[in-house]
Amino acid sequence: MAVIASGYCELFRARKAFLSMEINQIRYFLAVANKLNFTSAAKECAVSQPALSKAIRKLEDNLGGDLFERDKQKVELTDFGRTMRIHFERIDDNLRKASEAAQTANKARIERLNIGVMCTIGPHRFSNFLHNFRVANPNIEITLHDVTASSIPELLLAKKLDCAICARNAQHDTRFQAIELYSETMVVAFSTGHRFADFDEVHLAQVANEPYLDRLHCEFRDDFLSFTKASGLELNIVLRSEREDWILDMLQNGTGISVLPTSSVMLNMVAHKKISDLPNLRRLELVLTRSEPVSSALAVFRDAACSENWQ
Repeated sequence: MAVIASGYCELFRARKAFLSMEINQIRYFLAVANKLNFTSAAKECAVSQPALSKAIRKLEDNLGGDLFERDKQKVELTDFGRTMRIHFERIDDNLRKASEAAQTANKARIERLNIGVMCTIGPHRFSNFLHNFRVANPNIEITLHDVTASSIPELLLAKKLDCAICARNAQHDTRFQAIELYSETMVVAFSTGHRFADFDEVHLAQVANEPYLDRLHCEFRDDFLSFTKASGLELNIVLRSEREDWILDMLQNGTGISVLPTSSVMLNMVAHKKISDLPNLRRLELVLTRSEPVSSALAVFRDAACSENWQ
């Protein structure tokens, strides 16, 4: 009976010793076992040598035996230290595998959204919304795609986009759900030295009398041209381009003027004025396909966009 009791006591002490160990103590021990030098081991572990030595002494006290033979000339593992090294290397390997498994599991929980944003939409409103959304939803990874209005339906139906933020004027295809985010006014943009800079507002007839830069990728272009024609006006188009950056450069050097939405990516780089007799032609919407089930990540993004104060 005494022998059995003694065995239980030894088992209890061993279990208590292992429970009292810290991960850093094991890491420090293995570093010294590999380097056989306390100074080099401390440097590798990014701690001071006294802190490392103290941790290993505490580990030895918990285990009830010396792990190293120390003298001024060298450091060597004791027989006990060599035995414990085998076990500690297994523990360290298991901890590494557990950490890798945790990282893999966390990555697996990340949901990804591909969101199309029309090239004519500037970041001024969206950057703050996206920042707040990212902070509130760190496990949702967003990729923004620069798209044109005409390409959006095909990209949504092909599942290359989860949703799109775009401007529409006509009735939507019934295959898509459109959620209005905000409306914006149109302005005339021009170089800083242009005569319009002294006006309080500009009339559409005055716009028609100026050299006009036609933005071919602008989704409200057809409606705008139709409206000017219905008003008995004809624009003096001197340049057409699909490139917004080219239009911007021409605006800045005074080649002509152009009509832009107030959230345009270019508007903060040029002068602009309100057009007094031009109706609001632009509504910004979030567009999703009706046939596809809404993922949890897309539902969160949709709800956040709907509740955002875009104005």
